[in-house]
Amino acid sequence: MSETRETDYSDLTWLGTIIGPHGVQGELKVYPLTDDPNFYCKSLKSFLREYAKGFETINIKNLKIHKGIWILKCKECGDRNIAASWKKSRLLVNDEDLRPLSDNEVFLHQIKGATVVDSLEKSLGEVVEIIETGAGHVYTVQQPNGEEFLVPSSGNIVRFFDSQNKKLVIDPIPGLIDS
Repeated sequence: MSETRETDYSDLTWLGTIIGPHGVQGELKVYPLTDDPNFYCKSLKSFLREYAKGFETINIKNLKIHKGIWILKCKECGDRNIAASWKKSRLLVNDEDLRPLSDNEVFLHQIKGATVVDSLEKSLGEVVEIIETGAGHVYTVQQPNGEEFLVPSSGNIVRFFDSQNKKLVIDPIPGLIDS
């Protein structure tokens, strides 16, 4: 069995995934990967659709929210068959098109690959995966010896994220890290 892995890009952010057609005129249902989908309904003019050979610019005619899902009408998709063939495509945007963040906010993709340290700056490993749960996020941290441990974003374990140094500072509780 082969494992597929999404590519991360230094200047692009994965903002949504096409989950199928909506209606018969080429509208697309898109699962948004943002906690502020309304912002993008008003501000975006285009997406980059990732496919096997590269990217295709998708020019937005209309983007609205229906039951937590984006309904996207674009110039490049004129019928249901095309919409169905685009299922599972990732939609990306240039980082400069992302919503500006307030001082206490961070994009999740910035945390992946971050060094994890305790409050005394002792290196504990690297964030290798972010798992979304109903109660928040859980960071999978791989230690230098290859072992992994999980860090919940909720509670008092995560102290802060230093985005300039790409460092996640935690206050581990006893038993969190099995060495």
